[in-house]
Amino acid sequence: MYTQVKYMYSEADQFSKPLFSEAMPKDVFMEHIRKAVETLYIRTRTMLSNHRMYANILEHYLNKYGIDVIMPNESFIQEMWDRLKENGQFNDRAYEWLTRKKVPRFTRKVINEYFYPNGLAQRKLLKEIVIGRYERYFKLTSNSQDAIKWFEQNGKRVEAMAVFIQKEDTDLDPNNEMVKTIHRISKRDLLPLTKNGKIEHAIRFLEYVNLNGFEEATKEHVQQFEEVCRQRGVKQVQDYLAHVATFFINIRSKGFIKSNPFANVSLKMDGGSVKKDFIPTEGIAKIRDLSTLDITDRDAVRDRLFAILGYDLALRISELLSLKISDFRKDEDGEWFVMIRPEVQKGHKDEEMMYLFFEETKELLDLYLNKVRDKYRPTTDHLILSNQWGRGLSAQPCATRFKELCHKLGIKTYYGNDPSPHLLRHSFATLNIEPLGLSLPLYELIQRLRHERVETTRKHYIHNNPYLKKMKHDVYRQNSKKKTSMDIFNETSLADLEHWLSDKVGVDSETIRRVRENHKKAFSKEPLIDDKILNDGTSWSGEFISEKEALERLEEQNITPLALRQYGIRNRAVADGFSGTIRYGHGFRYREELIEDLARNWIASDDLRAKFKLKLTKFWKVGKEKKWRSMKIGHRLFIHKLDCI
Repeated sequence: MYTQVKYMYSEADQFSKPLFSEAMPKDVFMEHIRKAVETLYIRTRTMLSNHRMYANILEHYLNKYGIDVIMPNESFIQEMWDRLKENGQFNDRAYEWLTRKKVPRFTRKVINEYFYPNGLAQRKLLKEIVIGRYERYFKLTSNSQDAIKWFEQNGKRVEAMAVFIQKEDTDLDPNNEMVKTIHRISKRDLLPLTKNGKIEHAIRFLEYVNLNGFEEATKEHVQQFEEVCRQRGVKQVQDYLAHVATFFINIRSKGFIKSNPFANVSLKMDGGSVKKDFIPTEGIAKIRDLSTLDITDRDAVRDRLFAILGYDLALRISELLSLKISDFRKDEDGEWFVMIRPEVQKGHKDEEMMYLFFEETKELLDLYLNKVRDKYRPTTDHLILSNQWGRGLSAQPCATRFKELCHKLGIKTYYGNDPSPHLLRHSFATLNIEPLGLSLPLYELIQRLRHERVETTRKHYIHNNPYLKKMKHDVYRQNSKKKTSMDIFNETSLADLEHWLSDKVGVDSETIRRVRENHKKAFSKEPLIDDKILNDGTSWSGEFISEKEALERLEEQNITPLALRQYGIRNRAVADGFSGTIRYGHGFRYREELIEDLARNWIASDDLRAKFKLKLTKFWKVGKEKKWRSMKIGHRLFIHKLDCI
């Protein structure tokens, strides 16, 4: 589901009534507090012990200050906070500030989670920041309050169109035109958090220009607002104005105001032009490297799973935290895929099916579901769980844990900043657009990101992609490099070279024949040894053996006759004089030195991987780090034993 606003303005009226219908004696109050502790905090012994201690400190506080009759409200919590901050001495024991500052929070939480659900309280206790919001709201005119409540339920996106209008002044050039912006309210609702943010910007606008109602605003107030923002150093003033303009356009359409002072304000935000930061390739490699993960630490497994899933699925943090176990399935081939429900996506979109790309994601997902998730004692179907109550993890703790993970692994963004979870989405798109990484075409990447406009993907992940820019730069630089005489000679074909030597220089045929032989040796497209083998410059020597004997010696390598023939010819280790074709020929004889080298020093990669019990990605990562020598014979890849065993 969408992330809902916890305290909405449409609920402000109910928070103006008292918390309790009548005062409560201290003994009765503490009896309910202790029952709440035994009900709410029994998940672990440590949790229960800590909250019993907070209840004891609360009772000591009431006794010390002689509070016998209690009317718990916001002022009661604030007074407790102030007194405990100054003095923590109770019954010859002094409590640390880190301990006693949790008592007011504990009291508020118990009232909201035990008193209110059980009918002991008429409403929930508000935090100080929420009280300030409602106080600003009640200072507004009744018309403005109604406009806020309406926008909170019905606020929609606004589209702007520029049209050219002929100026009426005949003294000016008749061809001179001016641009006028026409706003159109679409049928698409704004997200709850987005609507709440625009309301906050609109109320702050009234504060800056000293007004009590939106109907009082004029164009002069808009200019004054811009000036105040610049004086206070507000960043991205244009974005601020666009937020307020969207709010005013909506309430103007409903008739809450007669004219819109923000009619000429552009709805285009500067925030979209900010460069998209991302985690570079080496940072993502550290996240995907499961060898650095302690699988006995449940929080470490959960945090790494969140990070890898965020990169693999390219989800927003709210979408990722809304995933449930029931969203993950396996097809008939055993491949994991995820169903992204419409209600968790940004905007109104259809259900989307996504397969997982990386083996590390599948491996870690299996581990988490089979061995780790139950340790959180889940009370919900959410995939990513918190340490408290077994509920779904919220956004702020998730961001904190991800920042700690990146600090532990030494990961910074491409531009040197601390990464946030949302950058996993940017990183996937930046590192896997064709021809990088997974080489996803533009259309496939748009589907993965679920963008509505192609230009959004093209702008951020193609036009502003630093890796693609560097590749283009390297190509341009290579093309612009001046060729030397040696470069021109190397690029000249053998036929053109012979024609030049014969007709232009007048070289005799015997010399041209020797040039031809040397040219073929130097520029032959068939390498003497596979490019990945370290060539020590030696040549084959010794006796020849039959193909039957060679295949018997290479029985462990399981090399086919055709593959061996191709390899022997490529390395010039086959005796001359054989008849037939490569596929159906007979009489092949191989240098014994070549066969002995294959039998003694080389092992098939799939046999080696099975011997070490390594997954494919881990196997190749180790090979790359250790710089294993390799060569291909037929369809099989062989690794040099001295490098890996």
